[in-house]
Amino acid sequence: MGFKVRGYKKETGAKTRDYSLFVIACEGTEREPEYFRPFDGIDRIKVDIVEHTIGHRDSAPKQVLERAKQYIEKVGFSEADGDTLWFVVDVDKWPREQLEELASFANSSKNCHITISNPCFEVWLLYHKLANLDSTGCSTPTQTKQSLHKLEKGGYYYLNYLPLIETAIKNAKLHDSCPDHHYPKAKESKVYLLADALLA
Repeated sequence: MGFKVRGYKKETGAKTRDYSLFVIACEGTEREPEYFRPFDGIDRIKVDIVEHTIGHRDSAPKQVLERAKQYIEKVGFSEADGDTLWFVVDVDKWPREQLEELASFANSSKNCHITISNPCFEVWLLYHKLANLDSTGCSTPTQTKQSLHKLEKGGYYYLNYLPLIETAIKNAKLHDSCPDHHYPKAKESKVYLLADALLA
């Protein structure tokens, strides 16, 4: 992936954006932002991570939705320019109705998408190095994170995974048993949809 400075270009005296904005509202505070931030500035892409409130544990799906709404109100969001909003959340321990509320907002809003991992984001990361997760004990977030840690000496480091993103897209897509529905089954992740859009 070659880096390209994002910015503006002049056309008939006016300033016109020449980048695509990806607004990513994620549940996680570390791995998800760490994974997606490097795409900011690559090939005319701008990535804005909707951050957690400092000092608060606001990771529930309904709180992720509220933070995204606040971002849109304060920062802005241009459908005309092709801006897209992506929710990156986990099944984890959350009540199904909270995830469905988030999905309902995404499905009824233009240029808005939801990507859920079951049980957690680490399922998506595992697909970078594993063709399938049948042999892994990934029924809980703890088991999934342990499986990820075993893959590499020293544990997970995002820069070792980003070059494998196309492999992850292929693997996760192949194992998506419900491609027309937002809710994944166990050991499945919809994050490949966002990854695919970032590489398009």
